[in-house]
Amino acid sequence: MRHRITWLTAILPLVLLLGSCYKYAERDPVETPAYLRVFNSVAVMPDALQGTAVASFFTFLMDPETDAAGIPLKAAVMGDFLTTRQLYSTSVPLNSGNSSEGQYVIDKFGRRIYSTTPLNYEYPGNAKVLTAAVINGFDLSAWAQITSGKHRIVFVSRPKNSIAFPELSKEIRSQVLIDTVVDFSQGEVYTMQILCRDLEKNQYGLYVRNEQFTHQQFDDKKIYVGFLNLSGAPTRQMQMGMEAAFPQKIRISYSYKQQELQGTLPVPMAGYNNNYYTTLTEKMNTGISYLTLPLLPRASFFEKDTLRSYSRVDLRYTGLVTLPHAEFYFEDADRPGFKMPPVQYSADPSVYNIYRYSSFLTDRQTDINVAPVLNLITSSGNKYHISATVNIMEIIYDRIYMMQVQRGFNEIPH
Repeated sequence: MRHRITWLTAILPLVLLLGSCYKYAERDPVETPAYLRVFNSVAVMPDALQGTAVASFFTFLMDPETDAAGIPLKAAVMGDFLTTRQLYSTSVPLNSGNSSEGQYVIDKFGRRIYSTTPLNYEYPGNAKVLTAAVINGFDLSAWAQITSGKHRIVFVSRPKNSIAFPELSKEIRSQVLIDTVVDFSQGEVYTMQILCRDLEKNQYGLYVRNEQFTHQQFDDKKIYVGFLNLSGAPTRQMQMGMEAAFPQKIRISYSYKQQELQGTLPVPMAGYNNNYYTTLTEKMNTGISYLTLPLLPRASFFEKDTLRSYSRVDLRYTGLVTLPHAEFYFEDADRPGFKMPPVQYSADPSVYNIYRYSSFLTDRQTDINVAPVLNLITSSGNKYHISATVNIMEIIYDRIYMMQVQRGFNEIPH
């Protein structure tokens, strides 16, 4: 029997915080704005500056002020204490600057490394800046307004402590990993990430994606999911199967399941049973090809007028009726049918969603992998509304980061 890794996408209730795009008191509008969001997508690895196994930690600066030696001092646009991003993020700033389960990051062994020092999971996160509004029907208030045009972009490696970047020593502020110029077009939306190009050589790079979902047409009765491979060069341990990582070429297929009756297993919907989606043969692409899933009728989310909740769907937990969910299967395209190396990884990135990912080393399901919602379930006055979303899945070594783009509205629709 073919071995495969299964990734379940659960559909859990999520209470939308209305008015989230109005974060702070009004400021003077940015002239000719572009919109920027910044992530630290570097895998957790030993910090060369500290000599300990801690998360990679950076400061992001745009157009920094420098001293006579050219060393960055500060910047008007700056994301300090930038730690490895959370596995799940939305297009609205729902607690995007802080962990909802405490200040921690996940190391490569799946362990939570808690911190007593400041952590920011992205920029702008909870920074007090002007943000984007609704563009093409999507609430993009997790993106900051910046002046369009060319900007110098700098990332500096910094120690994990409570000292703000301008107060760090000159020696530390000189640890520049990325120094480049990016041209941002007026009115465009950009997602920028610092990535590891080569783990063994400790080489970093910048990935900038001009988001096209602001220009594309999406059916509000369909769910969209797209995958990208943003992994750098594999280590020798990864190539030998001794360290967790997705393969260089990834074949992806999927099923869409729902449970009709209590005590039965969820079954694939007609036309959505182990469908081939794509094979990711290239890395660092910026164009996204989406698969589509239907937005199911409202009745699919309720059991006797009660909103269903996600439960384990393996043979040991058939007594509960679960919400609809998508299943994704990942295989090494260069070795069809070959069992992928172990990917032991577990994290709970947010109270709104739960994500667990680990490999199946046998044909028997020994664990259930739970990922964030694809449907957006909003509630107001004991009334629920089910909305479709656009979801971008970024595979980076042993992890899948999900960014969910949600439609904007000022009040819960009925």
